[in-house]
Amino acid sequence: LVCQQRTGDEPIPGCIGVAATGEDYCRPAEPTTPPTPQPTPSVTPPVTPNPTPPTSSSTLQVVFTGSGAPPSPLAECQGDCDNDAQCAGDLVCFQRSGDESVPGCTGSTTSGTDFCAVRATANTAWLKGDNGSPAENFPLGLCEGDCDSDSNCQAGLVCQQRTGDEPIPGCIGVAATGEDYCRPLETSPTTPPGPQPTYAPNTFGATFVPGDLSQPCDGGKVMLSRGMDCRLLTTAGQYVQYDNGGQSTVPMHGRADGAAVIAHPSDGGWYYTSNSENGSGNGGVGTLRFNAQGEVIGYQMDLEGTTRNCGGGKTYWDTWVTCEEDGSRGFCWEVDPVTGHTAKTNAVIVGGNYESFAYDNQDPDPDVEARFFTTEDSGNGPLVRYTPAKAAFNTGNKYDILTSDGGTHDYLVLNADGTFDWSTNESAGASSASTYFPNAEGIDVINRQLFFVSKVNKELFELDLAAKTWVVTSTVSGAFDQQPDQIQKVVGDSDFLYFCEDGGSSSDIHGRNKDGQFFTIVRGDGYGSETSGLAFSPDNKFMYFAFQGNSNIY
Repeated sequence: LVCQQRTGDEPIPGCIGVAATGEDYCRPAEPTTPPTPQPTPSVTPPVTPNPTPPTSSSTLQVVFTGSGAPPSPLAECQGDCDNDAQCAGDLVCFQRSGDESVPGCTGSTTSGTDFCAVRATANTAWLKGDNGSPAENFPLGLCEGDCDSDSNCQAGLVCQQRTGDEPIPGCIGVAATGEDYCRPLETSPTTPPGPQPTYAPNTFGATFVPGDLSQPCDGGKVMLSRGMDCRLLTTAGQYVQYDNGGQSTVPMHGRADGAAVIAHPSDGGWYYTSNSENGSGNGGVGTLRFNAQGEVIGYQMDLEGTTRNCGGGKTYWDTWVTCEEDGSRGFCWEVDPVTGHTAKTNAVIVGGNYESFAYDNQDPDPDVEARFFTTEDSGNGPLVRYTPAKAAFNTGNKYDILTSDGGTHDYLVLNADGTFDWSTNESAGASSASTYFPNAEGIDVINRQLFFVSKVNKELFELDLAAKTWVVTSTVSGAFDQQPDQIQKVVGDSDFLYFCEDGGSSSDIHGRNKDGQFFTIVRGDGYGSETSGLAFSPDNKFMYFAFQGNSNIY
């Protein structure tokens, strides 16, 4: 190994995860022969082995119930452990006081039983005890819980008191609802984010300069890159105002989330279909209607009665697939804003916290018309690939493609050598997600390159579907330091990949060009909620996005 000297956020060849800014890391020496070509030349695929010992199952198993130490170290998802020393390798004992979910593991077991699991990073939220027990774990370290006061935390940390799922500054991962965690002291919480210091090159005489945040909009609530302008279209609970002077008959839905633009088949206009992440059966999909000039001429609810519609994606026949993030009750639904058609799809077959959807219809296999991909926002949520039966494409009804019987499901498994496989074993897919891409969100496919993000690791994965290779890069760059969410690929002279951001008070819209440079496209100085609903008009002249908190769509 050699020491990789860094002054900022430079990538570390052969390594994954979020590295500390300016810190130096040991990495493999550069090979003497050229490596196998990868989808992008900017990074090298990971070569480090799987950080945890192999296990036969990601299902929770109680294999030891006696006092003292077990006869041999416990494997991943095995219990009952009392401390980290009782876990194999680098596994850590996850201390539970109730029925908290164990990261990377599935199933249920006796309340309060503790299990060995993978702690992905030092700042991953992690339960180490409760009410001062076990004593050897107190005071608690960074992002560890459950604490009751600052005195339960190590020096320099404070106890973040939570009553629900409030974010924990400085921590990543899925924290247990209502549990309290030790976090860093906030040094400058009121300091506004600074502008991105570099601009995208402008070599074509265009007026749009990504990263030059010099154009205020909506009274300075939004700062835009030079060459852009904007206007506010909607607010939750208010009737949508039309450009012809009328207004909608129903108010704008709440918690606007994932969205897409669907072209009208004949009049040059389009539809902006927008998810509602409201819970308890109050979610769904609402649609804004635009004419060919980009003027708002309609709004309606196309899908109702669903729960926490989070992300989704378009089909190649121009319908919207919306996915529910609702545990065992969450599924994906097809919505056609042109005809009003809605149906539950077979893209996923078990309930989950599903996020985003994409398709690949360029597979050279003559027996495969198209395949469809769905991500899951869970610590061990596998990336699902659905292949409909060939007969589903031959009925003459496009709506049959995602609803007919006979299709197959398999799951993404990343290998440490930079290759990947598709497995019919869901547990293998869950284990790979837990190790490499927990809480996957946005996904897109273009020219057989599949892009998706892991929000807790703040990483972008790119899969070459033809070569079956993968690379990963960090999304942390300048002002883009929160969790990446939905993504959109726009191809042209710029070849930009656009990201929404899920990070509370400093969430913006960012882009990455084909050279791997990041730019802040839109900054929400007047907002304190995540950005969502990123989509483009059919001619790419209009960009739409939302600040989710009050469904302000621009």
